[in-house]
Amino acid sequence: MTVGCSISVQSPSVKDFVMKKHHNSTLLELLSEIQALDRVPRSGFALRGVVDPESVSEHVFHTTFLAWTLACQEPALDRLRVLELALVHDLAEVRTGDLPRTVAPYFPEGAKAEAELAVARDLLAPLEPRGVDLVAEYQARTTPEARFVSTCDKLQLLVKAAVYARWGAKGMDEFQTGLDTFSDGGFESVAALLKDLRRRRQNESESSDG
Repeated sequence: MTVGCSISVQSPSVKDFVMKKHHNSTLLELLSEIQALDRVPRSGFALRGVVDPESVSEHVFHTTFLAWTLACQEPALDRLRVLELALVHDLAEVRTGDLPRTVAPYFPEGAKAEAELAVARDLLAPLEPRGVDLVAEYQARTTPEARFVSTCDKLQLLVKAAVYARWGAKGMDEFQTGLDTFSDGGFESVAALLKDLRRRRQNESESSDG
């Protein structure tokens, strides 16, 4: 005997697939959400074939640690502010993802920064106004601390690329070229570390040739 049954399926509307903006109202909501940064990969390394590339969380930690160690050699800088700026500088990527440089030509000028600041307002709402003010300061690059953290952000990329190359990862040549042209931003501590990075690369190159 065949039993027929009628199933009514309601088609979802487009709005059901659109993630609504969420304004964190408590510190627990914020702390819970940013855990996802552990699973957001650094896109530049992923696109170059690095297996299991570092996450944004790892990048933020390494950048913060790097900024802290170098800031100890820069007496003119407010070290607490440096740490705060380093901690928040990429938090927006928990919602935007780590957008690669290849997407830049497809965004109007300033659009990415505006989006990240909008994310910060919702994401860091429990820390208002401090959290958003720090993100805005980092974006503006008008204070010595913001410029220093921005420099450390890029410097960490070069350090990580050098480590990946030593581990046998391919596709790091672009970053090695960047090491030659990277500006120390006028910070002596950065200049000293760059000198060590370049010296190590030269020694390793001579070793492999010999």
